[in-house]
Amino acid sequence: MIERLGIAPLQGPFAEDLPVLAAAEEAGFDSAWTPGHSGYVRLAAFACHTTRMRLGTGAILQPMFNPIAHATSARDLADLSNGRVIIGVGSGFKRQMTSVGIDPEIALHPAARMREFLQLMRMLLDPGGGGSVTFSGKYFSFSAGRISPPKQPIPLYLAAVNPRMLQVATELADGLIGHPVYSLEYLRATVLPAIDAGLVKAGRRREDFETGRYILTSINEDRALARRDVAIMLGFLLATQAWGVVFDASGWEEEKRAVHEVFVSGDYERFNDVITDRIVEACCLYGTPDEVKDQLKRYDGLVDHVVLYSPVERVPRERVVANFRRIIETFAR
Repeated sequence: MIERLGIAPLQGPFAEDLPVLAAAEEAGFDSAWTPGHSGYVRLAAFACHTTRMRLGTGAILQPMFNPIAHATSARDLADLSNGRVIIGVGSGFKRQMTSVGIDPEIALHPAARMREFLQLMRMLLDPGGGGSVTFSGKYFSFSAGRISPPKQPIPLYLAAVNPRMLQVATELADGLIGHPVYSLEYLRATVLPAIDAGLVKAGRRREDFETGRYILTSINEDRALARRDVAIMLGFLLATQAWGVVFDASGWEEEKRAVHEVFVSGDYERFNDVITDRIVEACCLYGTPDEVKDQLKRYDGLVDHVVLYSPVERVPRERVVANFRRIIETFAR
């Protein structure tokens, strides 16, 4: 049985998300996560409306802020939440960079860049640190007085899909934000072996690293509608070229071509057709409450922490909120 459950993505209006957050905490959920560029601001609000849950950014695009901005935001959030915050970061890819006005060349060499970033963050957020910080790397150079240190270590989680980024996570992060595009096969054959090997190489213990996994989840008595919502969201995610490795590792060559064709055509409703049953069943949870609870058992013993992720792409907001409510009611503890 999965012991730790989270809920995501809390990225809508506060008037809608805060009641969801309160209900999830009351129902015994372990964590709540918000993606996007305002993640630090949103976690500050969440910290003021919760007392127990862990709160994570999942994941903030690393190039959106310089390391000092990341570090000071992390420190202040840890203080505000009494140590309940998780700072989750992602390297980003070219399409993301372009969409927010960042030079897409920054997306080159993401694993090497993220390794340096995490090294620098560790130095900046060292609770026992003093004096100045000097760091000289290929992607980051820093020499200045240390920020006021946090009271305790702040967990840093990395969003990772490809093997090189998984190795960086096991070397320098405290946990993994597993992407919704993971198939069960990719998780078993690629992600978990990479984590085990990376921890051994880094001389770290398995219990010091939390494996988390976002899973697209839609609970509805109308099973066709539940399938439609997860399939379209998954199609958007899998259309990113960087995640083609999941198609390749899972033997989904025909679907890979079809997803690309749909994305280029702009007729996104067709994702519901080209995302086949074998992909939906390998990546998502959908259907009635009992069906979804039974489907979650597939992950027993594979991950430490499952974050149930409500589809939001091409899904009306009222249906997103209703799905959050059904997720919470289904998995209340």
